[in-house]
Order: sequence, then C-alpha cells, then structure tokens
Amino acid sequence: MPIPYYADNATIDHIFSSINGVLIPGGGALVADGAYRMYENAIAANAKGDHFPLWGTCMGFEWLVQLAGATLDGGFDSENVSLPLEMTAAAPDSKLFANLDPSLYSMLQDANHTSAFNNHGYGITPSHFATVKSLTDVFTVLSTSADVNGKEFVSTMESPNMPFYGVQWHPEKNIWEMGETPSGAPYEDIPHGPQAVSMTLYLAQFLIAEARKSSHSYSNPLEEQSALIWNYPVFDTQPEFAQSYISDF
Repeated sequence: MPIPYYADNATIDHIFSSINGVLIPGGGALVADGAYRMYENAIAANAKGDHFPLWGTCMGFEWLVQLAGATLDGGFDSENVSLPLEMTAAAPDSKLFANLDPSLYSMLQDANHTSAFNNHGYGITPSHFATVKSLTDVFTVLSTSADVNGKEFVSTMESPNMPFYGVQWHPEKNIWEMGETPSGAPYEDIPHGPQAVSMTLYLAQFLIAEARKSSHSYSNPLEEQSALIWNYPVFDTQPEFAQSYISDF
C-alpha cells in the first residue's frame, strides 16, 4: 500500500500497525516527516521483538542515512552507470549476502558484468559514514562503490540487529525497465541479462521473507483491500519507467 507523503503521526501509527514492512523507493524528495515517525516506530518495535523490516533503494537509502542522523554528501558522478560493489569484511556473513549464490556474489563485484545500476548524485562517503555514531550504531557497511571519477560512496548497508537494509544501487530496474530512445538505443544502460534478473529476484524474495516475519495486519479484509496500491490508476511512463502510480495525496 502507498504511504501518503504528508501523513501525520496518527496516520503513520495506524499504517505501521497494519503493514508488514516499508520499502522506500528511489526518486527525488526531501525526507518526509512521516518517515521519521515510521523509523522511530520500527526501532521501538524491533527492540521489543516485533519484527518489522525497512528497505531503502537509492533515495530510500539516502533517507535511511538521514533518518539515522547523518547528512548526505554530494558531487557523485554516478548517473546511468553500473558500478561494481567492493565488498567489506562484513559482507560474506551478512544477512543480505550470506545465502547469495557465489556466482551472483562474484558478478556484483565484476566491473564488466555487475548488475548494480546507479542513478544518483548524492550519497555518503565511507569516511563520513564512519564518523556518525548514530549511523554506525544502527548500520554496518557491506559494500562501497566508486563513481566514474573514482569518488567512493557507501553502496550497501544493513543493520546487524534489526531488519533494516539500504542499497544505493537499483536492483529493481534490471527486470523491469527496458525503454528505448527513438533511435532504438536503450534509454538507460541497465543490465538485463540472466544474472541481473536473478539478482533482482533474490533480493525481492529476501525482502518478502523478512516481511513474512511480521505479525502486523489490518483489522479486517475490507480495510486492507481499500488500502492496496491497486486502487490507484497506473500510467505508462516509458521510456524511463515502465509504470507509475500517481495519487493526489
């Protein structure tokens, strides 16, 4: 279900008690006030053993960084480019990567074959990340990447103690976005090969498995059905995106 960008605390609290996790997607917006409330709720719930996952992709990754008390760094030249992941010592045994097929783990690190597509100008450098205690208290760096000029940024992180995950790259795009320019060239240089697709599916299944551990639910089926994103119209926004949901809230 979509969470209104301008939702007040009461609305966020009700949504939080009804859903099984939050995915903050890519995009371009300031951190919503409601995101702070959702983050606080998730911290408190997980501390009590109430499993509730948070996932951030690109802008969502940046929101998680800010929600954890850090500021962003700018000036990254990482638009429309696939960049290899430089895995940290924490990556092999991490929740996110421990069960990943070795061939896909290697693929992500291969500069010529990685599926880690990037489309961002902001992020956080590893050195900056390491200086923010409120951030390092929650998240561990699993990988870094370097933009086309060699400027390094944190590209994957997870919380070792809570089901919180952030990727500065776009694992969702490999399976969906295949738009073309009028010349027939790809609109964006997104890898669509078998390994890239397998990576998308692995991470999607990982997140769903985390959400299945949550016991939150709507009070009744009718309320749940009325909240689903399928109630909103779908717009074809090719070539950049395959489909978009646009609401007035």
